[in-house]
Amino acid sequence: MLKRAVTILQDELKKKGLHAGRVDGKAGPATREAVTKYLNLNRAKLPADAASFTDERNMVLAFQVLCSEKGIAAEPFDGNWGPVTQNAFDELDILLRTGTRPRNWRDEVPLDDNPHQWPRDRPGQQELRAFYGQPGSPPLKSVRCPWVLKLAWAPSQTLTHISIHQKVAGSLEQVLERVHRHYGDNEIKRLRLDLYGGAFANRKKRGGSSWSMHAYGIAIDWDPARNQLKWGRDRATLDHPDYLFWWNAWEQEGWVSLGRSRNFDWMHVQAARL
Repeated sequence: MLKRAVTILQDELKKKGLHAGRVDGKAGPATREAVTKYLNLNRAKLPADAASFTDERNMVLAFQVLCSEKGIAAEPFDGNWGPVTQNAFDELDILLRTGTRPRNWRDEVPLDDNPHQWPRDRPGQQELRAFYGQPGSPPLKSVRCPWVLKLAWAPSQTLTHISIHQKVAGSLEQVLERVHRHYGDNEIKRLRLDLYGGAFANRKKRGGSSWSMHAYGIAIDWDPARNQLKWGRDRATLDHPDYLFWWNAWEQEGWVSLGRSRNFDWMHVQAARL
């Protein structure tokens, strides 16, 4: 059982006056005693064979009952930590940390606007080459960012401009200005949108053989440490509701988030359709 789940269980049982021990994520005697008391209070909800469960399974069982008590589906109450219980844990963890339930992210559909008629990234990349030219040496333009940027890998180094393909420079300026007007400097820092992961880079796609959008000068990475290449929305911070305006600002200009569209590489936004 996850240490964070044990901590949640201990804390909630302490609030109920059932746990007299420490809230430390360690399932010691005091925690097991509190779990037994809690399960006895909820005996009508338990499976017929619950009396034969191990201590570990009773911990999971108690956590399942607790999730249900909070209005989060965790059935069947079987003491097994499977996908249903994992999802219930994720929801309860967010609820307790933020005070609100996680949003129904499956209901969100990225905007499909394309006002600048960005080309699509297709095998062979003929559309990209016809529109942007050859990868590796694009005509770059320096775009001023309205807020001070910090290099993600060296935060003590700051910069004020982003080098981007000249065909997307005007669009980038519009996005950055809208974001700055909406969030302001303090909120941008809190959301780590000042952590810049780079734009132009003459390289192939990581894990692929075709040219990266960075090689065309039409992609930017943001806060890479907390939005890593293989991370999905369960870990990437840029999926949080606080960033909805951020993504809408990009998408209204036709830029595409790989995170929003494909649920990986949440750091990355590009001026190319998928």
